[in-house]
Amino acid sequence: MTRAAADNAVINASPPVVALAGWVLPGLGYWLIGQRGRAIACGLTILLVFFGGILIAGVRVVQAPEMSGSGNTVQKILQRPWFIGQVLTGPLGITAAVISDKLAASETYGKIETKARLAEIGTLYTAVAGMLNLLTIIDASHRAGRIR
Repeated sequence: MTRAAADNAVINASPPVVALAGWVLPGLGYWLIGQRGRAIACGLTILLVFFGGILIAGVRVVQAPEMSGSGNTVQKILQRPWFIGQVLTGPLGITAAVISDKLAASETYGKIETKARLAEIGTLYTAVAGMLNLLTIIDASHRAGRIR
């Protein structure tokens, strides 16, 4: 591909738009700035790590903090700090948390808690996927600012 063709593939997106796109779908920020190979490599890696964690331990490892009741919001979030990393995968992490909460409310699956070593590994994988996505969001946004 020539330089002119590569320049035509670049969408002139602002860094905040690139950051939001990268949060919505891992790798999409790179895609918007024309770095297709990097977008596919990073996006697939993040998705594979996230789904690998769910395959290892089940979707119940993605648990949002319980926000109902009285008390300090920061303390409630710090009861499950790994969710901060998990939610960085975007709607994927939020959807997994909703599914996990629905399963927790069911009669058959609700009594099962993930407390074994596998649950720790699955939680670690899903949180690391979110942190990797944060790095790609920051990098793609920085690159978008340099393109403009």
